[in-house]
Amino acid sequence: MIPERLDVLIYAHDGRGLGHASRSIGIGLALRRLFPRLKVLFVSGCRFSQEMIGDAPLDWLKLPSYKTQVIEGKSEGIAGESMFSDRELGLLRSGDLAHYVQLYKPRVILADHTPQGKHKELAHAMAVNDTLPESEKSSWVLGVRGVVGGVPQATSSKAAQLFGAYYSGLLWYGDSNILGKEHCQKLGEQYGVSPVECGYVLRLAEFCHFNFNQGSPVEIKKYAGVISIPWLGEHGLKFAATLAAALKKIGPSAGIWRIFIDMGESRGAGSKVMALFRGMKNCQLELPSGQYVSALLRAKTAIVYGGYNSLMDVLHAVVPALVVLREMKDAEQQIHLQSLQKVLGKTMSVVSESEVTVEELVSLLQVNLDGATLPHHNIKLDGAAAAAKYIQSMLGSD
Repeated sequence: MIPERLDVLIYAHDGRGLGHASRSIGIGLALRRLFPRLKVLFVSGCRFSQEMIGDAPLDWLKLPSYKTQVIEGKSEGIAGESMFSDRELGLLRSGDLAHYVQLYKPRVILADHTPQGKHKELAHAMAVNDTLPESEKSSWVLGVRGVVGGVPQATSSKAAQLFGAYYSGLLWYGDSNILGKEHCQKLGEQYGVSPVECGYVLRLAEFCHFNFNQGSPVEIKKYAGVISIPWLGEHGLKFAATLAAALKKIGPSAGIWRIFIDMGESRGAGSKVMALFRGMKNCQLELPSGQYVSALLRAKTAIVYGGYNSLMDVLHAVVPALVVLREMKDAEQQIHLQSLQKVLGKTMSVVSESEVTVEELVSLLQVNLDGATLPHHNIKLDGAAAAAKYIQSMLGSD
């Protein structure tokens, strides 16, 4: 018996942040919620995929993970946990993805961020797709975040050529009422088609639909705050020291701070971070996990880094936040935050990871602890559902 074709294969490349995988998982969850009979499969090397899916009925395949380091604000690839080099992983994963396309023959393939994938790892899959009978070929769709940033792979002529040759749809995960029309227009000029404006993708909203035990944003706030440090960069230890000093000054009367921090990438960093918070009964250090969601929904405030995924989590949780910016040469996060701050004001304050002082942190956090609330806004937050409906329309079935 020949199995039926896969309806939707969702691909997200991975590296340091979770934004690419988070958006893609959010759309996968929306597909499973709105069109439960569709066959959907998520493919990525992101090692936190299961935590972001939880108990939701979205299946996924794990590729060997890429790994990067940041030097003077520029991210570069290094050997992954499988100990293959960055380029070797690109070749190996290219073969994996081509095999999945040949085996599952997905009717629609949704890729995030760039048409070619990291290190052009989708190019082989495209070539394989060309060899299939016309009735078994895939329709390709590209989805892009609100602010692309200075990413050469997304703005190159090669990316435009691949898009023109293989893709039939372009989704923009942004809101022109917040970001203006410039980003969407530039995207259209790059790829030669008009993007479909979906709005922001809130993976957390879709996650909570399936994971009923996580609570809701209207619950009584149980924790002083939730802090997410997904990876320790060049100035990570310095910021952790400043943070520890600030939380010590605020004291235990404000409540417990749950600090989710991945300390595994930098040798010796874990013991140094633990030493900074040793003896502080108001601080609870934890590895990133599914517990982050329930904690965030029950927190008075949050400290997060400036990635798309983290900002959308905060908006869904309706929590005033302090956003930490790394000194990256890609200005995507700075541009994005400037636009959001025009709407959210001081309830989304921004500080520099390397330059923020203890006094500044204490002052900003105290404002949020004293009862600051997010203002009413009209930001479009239904991007996951909009993207899912677009994909379903391409399939012509439910």
